[in-house]
Amino acid sequence: FHMAFTGAGHLAKRLRVPLPFGLCMGSALNMWPRKQQVTYFETHADKAGLTSGRQGWGGMDADGNVDSMRSASDGTVAKLGRPGHISCCPTGTLEFAGDEADSLSAVQATVKALTQQISTQPPKILILYGSLRQDSYSRRVAIESARVLASYGADIRVFDPQGLPLFSQDVDPSDPKVSELRSLTRWCQGMIWISPEVHGNFSAVFKNQIDWMPLSEGAIRPTQGKTVAVMQVEAGSQSFNTVNNLRTLGRWMRCIVIPNQSSIPQAYKEFNEDGTLKDGPFRSRIVDVLEELFKYTLLLRDQQPYLVERYSEKEAEHEKNLAKTKAAANEETLRSLQSPVVIDVRSAKEVSAEKGGRAVNHSFHVPLNVDGQPQSVHETSAQEFKKKLEAAGMELPVNKDAAFITHCTAGNTPYIGRGARAAALLRDLGYRNSHNGGSADAIRHALGR
Repeated sequence: FHMAFTGAGHLAKRLRVPLPFGLCMGSALNMWPRKQQVTYFETHADKAGLTSGRQGWGGMDADGNVDSMRSASDGTVAKLGRPGHISCCPTGTLEFAGDEADSLSAVQATVKALTQQISTQPPKILILYGSLRQDSYSRRVAIESARVLASYGADIRVFDPQGLPLFSQDVDPSDPKVSELRSLTRWCQGMIWISPEVHGNFSAVFKNQIDWMPLSEGAIRPTQGKTVAVMQVEAGSQSFNTVNNLRTLGRWMRCIVIPNQSSIPQAYKEFNEDGTLKDGPFRSRIVDVLEELFKYTLLLRDQQPYLVERYSEKEAEHEKNLAKTKAAANEETLRSLQSPVVIDVRSAKEVSAEKGGRAVNHSFHVPLNVDGQPQSVHETSAQEFKKKLEAAGMELPVNKDAAFITHCTAGNTPYIGRGARAAALLRDLGYRNSHNGGSADAIRHALGR
């Protein structure tokens, strides 16, 4: 009697369900009143306040706002405001969102950039599995996955790792199997990675395939921004070591690894004689993973060029361009330019005072600073400068070899002047033949204007 009572109590407590008192006492309660007493047991999570709003989890209004919850750090953020090196939107937004982005908030412009295009062509999915055994379970899962996705209209390729040489830089990358794998990697928009678990990790056969995928080929990054689903099979009890490590590998390859995953324990029990998966929770989970990959791939594939835009890379390229334009170009360089466009980036006050000389004939006056803010407060971005040029009546040429000369009040200064920055920004926009002319006087002397 005591064991039955205690066992029922513990079960109800673990499940957090009401425990009818009569259930505890059994038929002995027949002599007592029939009114049922209900007892609720509190779990450790309840006591910690993790299942209710009693200890700070409440406080949100109907819209989910928590405006009343402000820390001292929140106040510091508001006081300091936007950093000077950050533009209006995430990197690449203005280029991808189009001309209307100027009138939108950062959130609206970003959403516009993300929804410019969603194509309806079949998604291209590459499936890799990590075993050389002809009838391996990872290969069976690969075939099952291909069947499901093909039924949704996806274009599928299953790569056979048989014959792929062991990765070595001494091996000619023109090897037929290496070329096949690399071509499929460039072709696909999403991937499925399936490996047996070997000593708690993915197999050497699987890793060898990833090793043959280059992170970059010139300016192309074959795997960057592509979706990946991860799965594993094991002979013993269920483990998640391999899928967790595949996630790390996917991040290293700059892929987008979807949230769902599959792990099939005792895989030898889960297949029919024809090699198909048996009906059951593991097959259902694989369908969950495949449907998620299908949706994520359709959603993200056209957005890859925008999603992989990186602030750090743009900044590194800008610094290289600044290093080339910091010093004013010499007279010989300026004279060699064919029909250069001269851009005066001084303020209106500096032009009026002729700081650095009177304006060069036929030059465009385009102050570099945005809203009069010095570069130390806000560094003008390439897109901001482009829009200022267009607002000044300049039509930027299609020919990226067009020559530009920018200038401010002086040439070779101990700091990076606005003339140098403007030339670097033009280079950021693809005009590699852009030069810092120093001052108006120096340009007029070199060009005879």
